[in-house]
Amino acid sequence: MSSSQPTIRRAQSVDLAVVLALLKISGLPTTELTSALDLQLWVLEKNESVFGVIGMERFGACALLRSLAVGADYQRRGFGRMLVARLEREAQTEGVLQLVLLTETAERFFHSIGYEVIDRRLTPEKIQQSAEFRSLCPASAVCMTKLLASSHAGVSHG
Repeated sequence: MSSSQPTIRRAQSVDLAVVLALLKISGLPTTELTSALDLQLWVLEKNESVFGVIGMERFGACALLRSLAVGADYQRRGFGRMLVARLEREAQTEGVLQLVLLTETAERFFHSIGYEVIDRRLTPEKIQQSAEFRSLCPASAVCMTKLLASSHAGVSHG
C-alpha cells in the first residue's frame, strides 16, 4: 500500500477522458464541459491516477460550482471536502464573492460545509443564463449558494 498523499492540481487536456468518465459514472452533465467559456477544473490524484474532479464556471464576481465527483472507491474519506475547499480558495484569490450550485443528490453534503438553499430565481442573472441552469440540470435540482469572504481583507499579494 502506497503512503503517498493525494494531491489536487489544475486539470490538463490529458485528464479529459477520465474526468468525463468520473462525471458520467456520477450521473453529472458532461455535454457542455469542453465548450463552457470560463470553466476551470481541478483533479484529485494519487500515484498518477485521477479519482476526483471539481469545476468552477466563472461569471464575474459569481461562479457556478459544478462537476464535483469522487470515484466510488474513494468516497466518504473527506476528498469531496478537500476539492471544495481548494476551489473556494482559488475562487477567493480570483475575486469571486459568491458560489452557486445545483444539486439533486448532495444537498446535505453542501449544507454541512456552509452552503445554503436559495430560490434559483434569486441567483445572479448571468448564472441563470448558463447552460447548467437553462438545460443541463432539471428544475427539480436544489439551488445552493455560499458567500466567500473577500480575499483583499488586509492581505497583500505582491
